[in-house]
Amino acid sequence: MTQRMSHADASGVDLVLEQLERGPELVISLVREVPPPLLKRRPGPAKWSAHEHACHLPAVQPLMMRRLEYVLWTPHPVIQPYDPAHDDPADALLAVDLDEAMDRFARERRAMVARLRSLSTSQWGVTAEHREYSHYSVFIMFRHLALHDLYHAYRIEERLLYKPWAEDLKAV
Repeated sequence: MTQRMSHADASGVDLVLEQLERGPELVISLVREVPPPLLKRRPGPAKWSAHEHACHLPAVQPLMMRRLEYVLWTPHPVIQPYDPAHDDPADALLAVDLDEAMDRFARERRAMVARLRSLSTSQWGVTAEHREYSHYSVFIMFRHLALHDLYHAYRIEERLLYKPWAEDLKAV
């Protein structure tokens, strides 16, 4: 099921790889700015804390690597969506050791980027069916992951900058 990428050329792949490479540094620096009393504070029911947003990212990497190999080596691959709100216990990420998770995030991301750099142009264009998307390829999968890092970094920054919480800390 190999096709040329319709939405990316080599420069698009390079941009995705650069963002994937930088993702851990951005996330780790942000989560380290969050004051310890706020790390696990949730802004509301079923809303993740900064800690959970950060710990989710290394949890997803093994899934993405399994998906990569599955898509590359399975004729007519079909990707099942992953939704942590439905697939994982609600408070599972709160129990994860943040330091270990961030170390693993950086280490496993380096290995992921090295594996992705070894892909041929035709491998970047290999397609799969995804139950949620109109079209899907190795390129789209990892562009999605690069954007996913930024989404969670944004959420961490929201927790860091939330004015009422900063005022709560001043009052202590």
